Amino acid sequence: MSDVGLNSNIYDISSKYLTILNRFLVEANYNSTAVSTDSMEEVQIFLHQLSTPLSTNFQIQMVSQIIHDYLKEYLRNQTSEVFLQHLMSFFDNQTGTNPEALKKLALLAEALNEECDKAYSRMRVSR
Repeated sequence: MSDVGLNSNIYDISSKYLTILNRFLVEANYNSTAVSTDSMEEVQIFLHQLSTPLSTNFQIQMVSQIIHDYLKEYLRNQTSEVFLQHLMSFFDNQTGTNPEALKKLALLAEALNEECDKAYSRMRVSR
């Protein structure tokens, strides 16, 4: 696979999960009491997939690595696993629109957004 193809796939996969997070964040920030069930379920499934250490899904493995690497820079006394478990507990308890949960989700979105930017830049450079 060419560098452009590889980076295009990284961009597409990161963008796919970024879209899930962004859709939820927009809904929750607009009206936290009217977030669609579908959006809530998508995020909850995504978080459960991220928390499965031995996932056989390549896309989840890649996104998980991106997020874990990004969180290493931002977490002081907490591992990314604990961070994700805490975030997942908000959704398991039906409180995914809690302001603390939204801040944590925004951090995951930032990680994926940054990766999309990097992949896009690498695609443009390698042309």
